[in-house]
Amino acid sequence: MRFDSSLYLIFLAVAVTVFWLIPARLRCIFVLVASAAFYAASSLFLISVPIAVAGLLYLFSRKIVAVPDNGKFWVRMGIGILVAQLLMFKYSGFLLQNVEQVVTAARHLNRCEKFGVPLGISFFTFEAISYLVDVRQKRIGRVSFIDLCIFMLFWPSVVAGPILRAREIVPQLRFRTNFEAHFIFGGLDRIIWGLVQKNVLANTLGVWVDRGFSARAMTPSTFDSWLLAVAFALQIYFDFAAYSSIAIGAARLLGITIPENFRQPYHAATPAEFWSRWHMSLSRWIRDYLFFPISARYKSAALPLYLSLIGVMGLVGLWHGAGWTFVVWGLIHGILLVLYRVYGTVAQSQAGSFTKAPREVWRVLTLVGVLAAWVPFRASTLAKAFSFWSRMFMHFVAGTSYGMTAYVFTAAAVLFCIIEPWLAGKFSAADMKLGTHGLNWGRIVLRPVAYCLGLLLFMIFDQQSAQFIYSKF
Repeated sequence: MRFDSSLYLIFLAVAVTVFWLIPARLRCIFVLVASAAFYAASSLFLISVPIAVAGLLYLFSRKIVAVPDNGKFWVRMGIGILVAQLLMFKYSGFLLQNVEQVVTAARHLNRCEKFGVPLGISFFTFEAISYLVDVRQKRIGRVSFIDLCIFMLFWPSVVAGPILRAREIVPQLRFRTNFEAHFIFGGLDRIIWGLVQKNVLANTLGVWVDRGFSARAMTPSTFDSWLLAVAFALQIYFDFAAYSSIAIGAARLLGITIPENFRQPYHAATPAEFWSRWHMSLSRWIRDYLFFPISARYKSAALPLYLSLIGVMGLVGLWHGAGWTFVVWGLIHGILLVLYRVYGTVAQSQAGSFTKAPREVWRVLTLVGVLAAWVPFRASTLAKAFSFWSRMFMHFVAGTSYGMTAYVFTAAAVLFCIIEPWLAGKFSAADMKLGTHGLNWGRIVLRPVAYCLGLLLFMIFDQQSAQFIYSKF
């Protein structure tokens, strides 16, 4: 059930209405049932996987709390099981495709492929790992099995995040909050804006991106190679930001606050800042559960630290998809992060010297590096990615392959990204003037008009309906 489908919007309207009409004591069970129904609509058989994960978390957390001295053992065993089920469902073909000696094992593991991959498995696996670690570190107490099931299946975020943390979301799952009008207005603001981002911006850009990156397409000219790199960078941003916005809005309709996932990432001035703006819930997870432990271990050894960071980002790329193109994408980001760390170290030791490059230089390098990294992420093969890079950086080839609409629309999307922080500030200021609570002329008149315009654009551009990109991961 896609977030940009009429069926989902009907489901959401009914679920939210029932949620606020029933007694507070029944809301927990209702959200669990609604979440299970949402998940089962896409994967009836595989709904058993997140429920089994919730059961594992419940049992292992009891062990960790009851016998703290053995807590590390249970955390490691739990993480091992979680990673094993992720490998089995998502990566068995990738890991075994070139190993002829284990054909029998490959056949056994690949049987799961006929059932498909559990919806959102990459996301709820990370959520489960963070829960076990947090219980071990006493950041959260033991949680009931029902709460863990809701945590694993919570329909606004189960498909593609934002990645939640039990210590942030579980306390809200009591659903004891009284109804307030700003829950509805805030939720609808995010949902309708997400629908516009998806259909008007992401799907329109996707038409040219799909054509340019298709397996049968010839490598485009230098200008068009850069056009496609920019267009895909914008497409995946608007697409994923749209999903996150709809997820945040749907949770807000229930009075639940889940974390933001994007903050104008292409305005980043450094590689590190890009990851503080892009897929922020994933970045926080990597920082807290991978980077910090690695930094603590190799604090005085620069080379092992840098190699570890590159390796971690390579794994982050593999987390996105079972293919070498994703690994290369992650490795590029790892190298960018290490280069910036090296620059920072040298700049500190050479205070006031030429090593302190202007911030704008790093801004350009970051943007170019991010755009170049998106090429293998989208390309079907590494060979195709190298062909694009060749035209972009080494061999100039003149010519254009698209109609004027493609260039004008991509330029307009770039302009929108440039002014997005300014627009966000203006809308925020206008909303503050209209008041954050209660009903007034702005809420009664201006918002319904804006909602109608947004829904109209959503329906006009609905001809190019496409799956959310990150729902595949």
